[in-house]
Amino acid sequence: MKKLFAFALPLLLSGLAHAQPSATYMQDILNNAYTPGANAVIIKDGHWMYQQNWGKANIAQNQDVSRQTLFMMASISKTVIATALMQLWEKGAFQLDDNINSYLPFQVYHPVHANDSVTFRMLAMHTSGIKDNNAVMGSLYMYGDSPMSLDTLLRNYLVPGGNLYSATGNFYAYHMGKSHSYSNIGATLAAYLVQRITGDDFAHYCDTAIFQKLCMDHTSYKLAGISDTTLIARPYMWDGSTLTDAGLYGYADYPDGQLRTNITALARFMTMYMQYGQYQNTRILDSATVAYMMTPQTPLNTGQGIFFSKYTVDNETLWGHTGGDAGVSTAMFFNYTNQTGVIVLTNGDGTPTVNMLTIFDTLYRYGRNLTPSVADTFPACNYVTGVPNISKNAAIGMQLYPNPASHTAWLLLNTPGHEDLDIVLTDMQGRIIKKIYNGKGSENQKITIDLTDINSGLYLVQCNAKNARKVIKFTVVQ
Repeated sequence: MKKLFAFALPLLLSGLAHAQPSATYMQDILNNAYTPGANAVIIKDGHWMYQQNWGKANIAQNQDVSRQTLFMMASISKTVIATALMQLWEKGAFQLDDNINSYLPFQVYHPVHANDSVTFRMLAMHTSGIKDNNAVMGSLYMYGDSPMSLDTLLRNYLVPGGNLYSATGNFYAYHMGKSHSYSNIGATLAAYLVQRITGDDFAHYCDTAIFQKLCMDHTSYKLAGISDTTLIARPYMWDGSTLTDAGLYGYADYPDGQLRTNITALARFMTMYMQYGQYQNTRILDSATVAYMMTPQTPLNTGQGIFFSKYTVDNETLWGHTGGDAGVSTAMFFNYTNQTGVIVLTNGDGTPTVNMLTIFDTLYRYGRNLTPSVADTFPACNYVTGVPNISKNAAIGMQLYPNPASHTAWLLLNTPGHEDLDIVLTDMQGRIIKKIYNGKGSENQKITIDLTDINSGLYLVQCNAKNARKVIKFTVVQ
């Protein structure tokens, strides 16, 4: 299961000199943590200052960790959810205190506090009251990518009558917004909201709106999006006596932990945040948005921002995230004051006393005293990751007329598979303006759209089925 790391962990190696740690010293830490391999990077003032690899990515194949090795990010993946979510927030697609039910095709209610609303902010702050039911979520692990869609997962987990639903197992007893409890499934729900608002598959949206723009090569939420899986570090679990290869696994709640990438790509992503939303000439988020994300949103937990959290080394405040999963332990934090950021990626579980934060603290203390020069540049960008082919129109035939239209328009559908359809009219920011149809599709189906209450403007008609989607740009002239 995905392990949950506390935000205020004990400081380690506080008396260590701040010289560059030797390869032998780092390998000893890994050995004591029963972790086969790791790589790490230090970024200072936007400069590539230090990068090292240690140990094995694949023990059976005697494959060393290299700068090209891909690691599973575990919960660092949630910082990508945060990025995608706040891109839409900047565009006015939603407000953080909106009730998420206004954006979902199903409704989420607390079984005890049904009058309380779950908001976007609650999901980002882990105060939604939605609980990780470990027995359920553990059963969803499998080798390879899970075929279960986010919609299927969340409907069955959050809606009474679903085969994954439990009133007591899936929800905390407290009122939403009244307590802080880390929630992987809540983060996945935030990712699904990105998918609903954009009308794009979440993994595909991240590929096009974030990864491609930052030259995050070999980066994908899905194994299907990685052309050479031999580059992936095998995850190894320590049971007290033996290291076991956990395999290349996945799960239905993939947005909260399944991202895989290499150290260079993730360093570009972290540098974008260190430079308040911009990497080189590419802006991903507004600087004010990034500053807001690194601000505690409620007094419930002063170390919690918008999915990002605080970490402290020698009384210095850093922002970022840790991650842990079967055979995976990761950390990414940065200090805005001294512009020092460190990433540590490993393919082991660690132990209660020795883990990737042992390495992180050592490297941060070394890195904060480095002085960059013009020669300390990032490796060249050779982008090779292809965007996974998402079938959007395969099973839906759709025509809309007239276009432009005023009072009435007609939608002609041809869905031979008789799939369940959800058809909505949205504005260009993805906000639902009108629900057009929800039900079974059929061949030669004609649906009337009443536009008398719709203002003039540019809209999208979105038709969503289980494995396909079609979108038509539509103009209303009144």
